[in-house]
Amino acid sequence: MRTTVCVRSVWSAVILIAVTCVVEPVGNGSPAFGGEKPESTAEVKITKFHLVETKDGKTLWEVWGDRGEIFDKGEFAKVMKVSNPVTVVLHSDQGKLTARSTSAKVNMKTKDIRLEGNVIATSEQGNSLRTESLDWSAKDRRVSTRLPVTLVRGGLTSSGVGMEADTDLERAVFLSRVRSHVAPGSAELKTKGGSGARNGGTQ
Repeated sequence: MRTTVCVRSVWSAVILIAVTCVVEPVGNGSPAFGGEKPESTAEVKITKFHLVETKDGKTLWEVWGDRGEIFDKGEFAKVMKVSNPVTVVLHSDQGKLTARSTSAKVNMKTKDIRLEGNVIATSEQGNSLRTESLDWSAKDRRVSTRLPVTLVRGGLTSSGVGMEADTDLERAVFLSRVRSHVAPGSAELKTKGGSGARNGGTQ
């Protein structure tokens, strides 16, 4: 498995070597995202940040951002919006999910990703979700959130607090406060697997 960083700004050879070194995979670890402590400072700062993970010639995910910072000797990367939203593209057997947010954190050990701030994600099938924080599990290749979230598929709009879903957003499980409604004229069924459940449901 290989992870690379593309730097589009002009850097000295020393910085380019340092960036290459700190983003090499360093094995398995905790999926925590608390890499940068309040008092810590970034060891490397990058403009026009592009991070890619590939395996056997296939792209697993990509992250783009106006600015990137590396923390804790390469264990964590934080990507931030300056003028353009951070863009994360996730690939799985279910298809491709493109998500945009204010910032994103990448755990370079586990390859898990957390998007934060005005998260909008859209699948190749046209399904979409909105929330304030969205986690990508590299091991399970699924997305999840514990915050309020709205999911739109065709004419069916569902909302709840907490959700786990496949990458294509076709199958999702809400954890609580599930509510759904169908747009007028939509061919979707009015009830679809627990749309009125109070304590969770599968959509």
